[in-house]
Formats: sequence, structure tokens, C-alpha cells
Amino acid sequence: MSLKSKVTKQIAKLIRFSLKITNHKATSLPGLVAYKLDKNILDELSQNTKFIFVTGTNGKTMTTHFLTSILREHFDEVFTNESGSNMIQGIITSLLDNPPKKNTVAVLEVDEANLVRVGKFLKADYVVFTNIFRDQMDRFGEIYNIFDKLMKGMETISHAKILANGDLPIFAYEEMKKYDTTYFGIRQEDKIEDDYSLDAEINSDGILCPKCNSVLKYTTVNYSSLGDFTCPSCDFTSKDLTYTINKIDKLEANYSKFRLGNESYEINVGGLYNIYNALAALSVAKELGLSYDEIYQGLKKQKNVFGRQEVLNIEDKEVVINLVKNPTGLNQIIDLMLLEEEPISLIHLLNDKYADGTDISWIYDGSYEKLGQLQIKDIYVSGLRTSDIKRRLDIAEIFEGQISEFDYENEIKGIIKNSKAKKIYILSTYTAMLRLREVLGLS
Repeated sequence: MSLKSKVTKQIAKLIRFSLKITNHKATSLPGLVAYKLDKNILDELSQNTKFIFVTGTNGKTMTTHFLTSILREHFDEVFTNESGSNMIQGIITSLLDNPPKKNTVAVLEVDEANLVRVGKFLKADYVVFTNIFRDQMDRFGEIYNIFDKLMKGMETISHAKILANGDLPIFAYEEMKKYDTTYFGIRQEDKIEDDYSLDAEINSDGILCPKCNSVLKYTTVNYSSLGDFTCPSCDFTSKDLTYTINKIDKLEANYSKFRLGNESYEINVGGLYNIYNALAALSVAKELGLSYDEIYQGLKKQKNVFGRQEVLNIEDKEVVINLVKNPTGLNQIIDLMLLEEEPISLIHLLNDKYADGTDISWIYDGSYEKLGQLQIKDIYVSGLRTSDIKRRLDIAEIFEGQISEFDYENEIKGIIKNSKAKKIYILSTYTAMLRLREVLGLS
């Protein structure tokens, strides 16, 4: 390591230490300073390291945590950007303790638009494509723009092997043929039609054939546009899957059990989308040659990640925090909530800062109306766009009482304490979730 890099590394570590002892987040600033001081710092921090990138619209953080938990059953040193800080500065911060003379593994969550930039500095061995959905329209535009960004990123790391969600039509596009790609997916044996007669869910993205623009048909639809698809007018169809979940035995609010062939696995979170996240991680682990026991134990040990079905006990209430940022992810959270049999209180926080996406029109594509099936005792709304989310929930007609506005930064503990149900669901956009956790003393 050069003298410049050594000095830069120590300065960054000192900044990280100072932030931590003063109860500040130390995820991005140390890396940002290091990058400004030494543009080649990642070359020094990445020596003797096998890199696995995880990218896509939804599920990056959970997939990264699942995979890290699995790999720690096998490897002595596994590094990751634990906080989900997935820009270049956060990745630098995550690698500050990476020993230069020891073989290590790093699992890095990488922002879709940032893959091209990270790829210029770090050469991935594997890249996981979780999915692509409409997200942050002001930043990404339509799903095809996101796909283009991923493909441009892959040009910088063309030697890497891709593990892609084979149930998403866009990952079967012609551009993927340039890369070594292995696919994973879900084909529940008891839910497959005999022919391609099903349609994707309403408001799904990317369901037109890229060759002839016909609407794709399915034998099974897992959610949104995910499933076994084909074009009725040409030869565009699902890719062959290498890693396939063939049976889901349990799907509960806080637990899932599924099978991959004759192998049975468990995870301590609910939701079909989290089974996809676990499958993505499992697929990489199998590519690396890990045993069934290592994968099983790694998946089972992984607990909830902050803001992703994060369960907390506050004021003697069970509080579940879920990040929501686009209609597909929101709808999966709603489907998960529908598993609840007891009454709930609902808190919804909506911000429109850059990290959230300034375009909030996605709330009108979300299936809030389904929440009317729940026993909702009270609803509270807050955030920079309080009036917008209140209007959307009023339109959904899920609650006969008054939806209450409040200041979550100053009143959240009182709202939780006085809520009418013992279980509270908090749906929150990204920046509101981060501030909420600070207010609650969680970060």
C-alpha cells in the first residue's frame, strides 16, 4: 500500500471513530473524504478480495444480508456495507478494515445507477440482479432506463458471472446473452397452469415482448410480472432456471419455509419477495460451492434488517417498520400485512427528498384498498407529503374514522403509546425511516 493510501486510510478511520463516539452515522462521510483524498483508494482496499455485487430495484439490502449471513458460515472474513449505504463512499467505508494481505470476501449492495462507477474501481466475480421495477421516476425513468444502466455497468465488469431473477421478463432480453448468466426463480408445482393462459398483475411493468410487442402470457404469476412467461406470437420466453423453488410450505408474517428440490430451507421473515431474496443469496452460495448445512444455517440465522420488517418493542407495543418506495414493493408489504389476524394501528410516513424520489405518484398505483380487509383501529400520517398520503388513504376507504396528521419527529413516541392496537405497522419512505430511527434512538 502506498504512503498516500496508508495516510488516507487512517484519516478515514479517524473520521469514522469520531462519528461513532459522538453517536453519528459513520457510513458515508469517511469514504467520501477518503475518495477525495485518494481517487485510487479502492485499488488498495480491494486486494485479495472476491467481490459479489447485489443490485436491482427491490431486495438489495435483504439479499445482501442473507448472503453475508450464509457466507460467514464458511469464510473467516466477510465484509459488507451493512447499513445499505450503496454509493461509492459507503462502499469505501465498508472496506476500511479489509486486510490487504489476507484472502477475503465482500458482498456489496450497489445502487443500480452506480454499478458503472463502482465497476471501474472494483472487479466483481459475481453480480446478482434481484429485479427491476418502476422506482424513483425522477431519477431513473422507466424500467428500460434502469436496465440500460445495469448493462452499461456490466460493460466495466464483463468477466463477472450474473445471477439473475429468471422470472422477470426484462432479464431475458437479448442484451443479457453477452454475459455468463445463471437464472433462479419460483415454480410452485401446485400453482402452475397447463398452458400459458394467465396475465401478469394489473399495472405490472415490462410485460410487452421486446421482439414483437405482444402482451406476454403466463403459466404462473408469483407477483407483478414475475413468473413463467412466454410470448404468444414469437419465440421470446422464460429462460431455463438453474435454481428453482418448487414448493412453499409456509408463508407467515414473520416466517417462511420453502423447498429447492428435496432441500428444505427456513427464513425468519415473511413475504414472497423475501423468498426471492433468500433464493438469490442461496444461488450465489451454491455457485461458490457451499454445503446445504452452511446455507440452511446462514438463512435461518439472518434476522430482520432495519426498516425491512423490523420488529421492535416500544411502549409495550409490537412495532413493525417497513420501507416503501415504489408500487411493487408496497403491494408486497400490503399482501404481507393481510396475513395479520389481530387488529392493527397504521402509521404512514411519506417524504419526497432526492433519496426517496421526488415523484410520489407511485402511491396511486399501490393497492392500499386491500388494507380494508384488516381490522384497523386507527391511522396516523406524517412526513413532508402528509396531505398527499392522507388523501390517498381517504380515497382507499379503508378506515371509517378520522385519519390523524402528526409531527413524527416530535410526537412518534406518544402516538405509539396511545395507539389503539397492540400491533403497529409503520410504512415509511427512506429518509423518513432514517429520521424515525434516530428519534426512536435506534441509530
